[in-house]
Amino acid sequence: MKKNYTKIVLDLLMAITFVLLMNPRVLDGLPFHEIAGLIIGVAILVHIGLNYRWVVNTTKKILDPKLPKKTRFSYLLNILLLIAMAAVIITGILISKVVFPSFAIQGGHALRELHGLSADATLAFVGLHVGVHWQWILTICKKAFKSKEGKLRKGVIASFVLSLAILAGGIQWYSSTATFSMGEFKQEQSGQTVNNGSNGNTSETRQGPPNGDFRGEKFHGKEGHGGKSNPFLVVLNYFAIWAAIIIPTYYIEKRILRKKLKSRQMEPKLS
Repeated sequence: MKKNYTKIVLDLLMAITFVLLMNPRVLDGLPFHEIAGLIIGVAILVHIGLNYRWVVNTTKKILDPKLPKKTRFSYLLNILLLIAMAAVIITGILISKVVFPSFAIQGGHALRELHGLSADATLAFVGLHVGVHWQWILTICKKAFKSKEGKLRKGVIASFVLSLAILAGGIQWYSSTATFSMGEFKQEQSGQTVNNGSNGNTSETRQGPPNGDFRGEKFHGKEGHGGKSNPFLVVLNYFAIWAAIIIPTYYIEKRILRKKLKSRQMEPKLS
């Protein structure tokens, strides 16, 4: 059971981090965007590791006709989600201006477009993934917050609220105090002195970021969806988008299960 709680907490932190990454203007701009992107890549590997047995067992049975359709759909959805996330991370590295500037491809407009499309696809796949597993999530949360007698576990609720408060406070602190030294990276230099060799002449060349400033509201690049850069508004915005995907998915699955149950109940009467 503790493993399931770990999954829920990890997935929640991944969800919050991912939606913050959907807008590269939040929390000091590209430095946070690229570093957090790598961290979420590691978190995905941890997530896969926590579900290692399910992945192995389902892979072995994927061609078995007896395998439930929901399990097969979930497996294929996870494959698509993994491909989309891999595309986001790889294209992110190839257009990096902060963490991996040496890997950056000049004029990689197509890569930036692919990066954005992959992020959108990931957003949709995550919504479907959560919608398919929503009943399991509700069951785990009920067990976490309620005792066997049906009473609320005040200690668990207090810990959960405190964790959210610390996370919110950390985000607010970072957004208000974090600073980034533009001179640490060549790609972010607003000016550079170039020596012309034996002439001894120097000229100052402006080399600002091709897509605008890397920090906060000044970032005017094509990456991301724009909009407000307030981290709390960004989280609310994309969680609302997820809700628009999760709710219909959950009720469609529920309706399908009801039809299956009715058909099973009708089979003895027909026979």
